[in-house]
Amino acid sequence: MVTQEQIARKLGVSRQLVAFALAGYPQVAQASRERILAAAQEMGYRPNPHARALRRQRTGIIALFIPNQISTHYSHVARELNRLVRRERQELIISEMDAAEARQTLSNVPVDGVIAVDIPGQATMHRQLLAARAIPLVSMGAACFGETDAVQVDLQAGASQVMAHFLDAGHRRIAHATFVHEDQPQPGRWLGYREAMKKAGLKPEFIYYPLTQQLRPVTRQFIQDYIRQHGCPEAIFCHSDDAALGIYRGLCDLKVRVPQDVALAGCDGIEDTEYLECPLTTLVQPVEEMCAAAWKFLADRLEHPELEKQSLILQPRLEIRESSAGV
Repeated sequence: MVTQEQIARKLGVSRQLVAFALAGYPQVAQASRERILAAAQEMGYRPNPHARALRRQRTGIIALFIPNQISTHYSHVARELNRLVRRERQELIISEMDAAEARQTLSNVPVDGVIAVDIPGQATMHRQLLAARAIPLVSMGAACFGETDAVQVDLQAGASQVMAHFLDAGHRRIAHATFVHEDQPQPGRWLGYREAMKKAGLKPEFIYYPLTQQLRPVTRQFIQDYIRQHGCPEAIFCHSDDAALGIYRGLCDLKVRVPQDVALAGCDGIEDTEYLECPLTTLVQPVEEMCAAAWKFLADRLEHPELEKQSLILQPRLEIRESSAGV
């Protein structure tokens, strides 16, 4: 591995001058900079990110905490954030966990900062981070912790859009398929659905499925059992696209037609929803914009710890497709 010292010896200059030139310091004369950069390229020099991090008293490692469940949406979030972090020559570690597991992870892996998406109990996590090394936390997603830097996606407003779409189409028996129960309401889809039904003078109907890592096959069977027992709603708004895909296949198994017999909409905007015989309506989360803002917030916080709290609210986009567009 070529070092700055070797470049300096080859050119007959000081190692400090080489370091300044490679770091882009403006004090270095243009001719000297070009000569040093040319030699570094010829010799195959590559900067050592670990040494750079050590000099700055940082590890160069960022943690992403996501809920302890398999989700296509969270996979999308992880890929996008990883792209942004690696572009800055840093490393991203991804942990599926809840707040109770944060302490163990932080004690084993030194990180410069944490981004948490939709993690319950973020107040507990924040206290643990402060106790560890005053590690900054950026909260993002539908369920944000308001005491830290946060990028929130307003899925409650988005759910209102879905419900307005269903109600304008004349649907009255509209069900919400979710794992969120009434004793643990969350800001977002659940409240948006309930408030829209209340405003329309209609009775909410919840199709509660268990939270599982096998969400698509479970919801596929669950909707069939539900319809056999309760009949079929006129429209179903699903907590996630993964749940919507399972429910869609379960409806097909029963020969229930979408959208002729029941309108269907999901949430997240994953790519799979476009590639069905009947493409699914979905509430698209702005993943790229959310990750870019969260990463910027964290980078700014690391450089300027005393910044005022940073916050941003993003709006999802309702993508209306054949599954709810009428016959």
